[in-house]
Amino acid sequence: MKKSLLLIIVLLATCTIKAQDLETKESKQKDSKAYLGVSLGYAIPGGDGSDNLNSGINLGFINFGYRFTKEWGATLNLTSSGFAYKTEGALGVAVFSVGPMYTAYLSDKLSLDLKPQYAFSIVGKESGTGYDDATLKGSGFVIGSSLNLGVTKGFKFSLNLDYTSGKWDELEWGGTTYKVTSKNSINSLVMGAGLRYNF
Repeated sequence: MKKSLLLIIVLLATCTIKAQDLETKESKQKDSKAYLGVSLGYAIPGGDGSDNLNSGINLGFINFGYRFTKEWGATLNLTSSGFAYKTEGALGVAVFSVGPMYTAYLSDKLSLDLKPQYAFSIVGKESGTGYDDATLKGSGFVIGSSLNLGVTKGFKFSLNLDYTSGKWDELEWGGTTYKVTSKNSINSLVMGAGLRYNF
């Protein structure tokens, strides 16, 4: 009787340890600390002078995020949008931004990233307008969000919605830098999809 009781206790202890070990391994497998991705989206221009621009395409060259805890982290992004003028030429706008990130887990396979960012560099370049060497420089803010399909490690998809609001501060043209103080707002709304690798 004592041997049987001892055997049952040993078996229960072994099963419990294995179950805890398996749960820990699964938990580690599911947790993703960081991601690196790219994105493609439809960009709608706004701000001063946007009446002369058509909607364009946005490319996310760097979409990086790192989580310090399960919910909180930081994100860094480099994106570029191209807008064609309704008359002739085009305007390219690159945005380099960084900020905090909060992740809300909606289910085992669905999460939502909220990413308010400071766009410390917004650069605009014109082409085909007679001002091809003109460069606009400014800064602003980005309110970003991503609905992520899959939170485990590996390749995952995301649906993105980003709103950028900023102002042009300087215009470089013909070797001279000019301060821009009026009619200098720049906005854009980007709706798109991305592919990221969680690791």
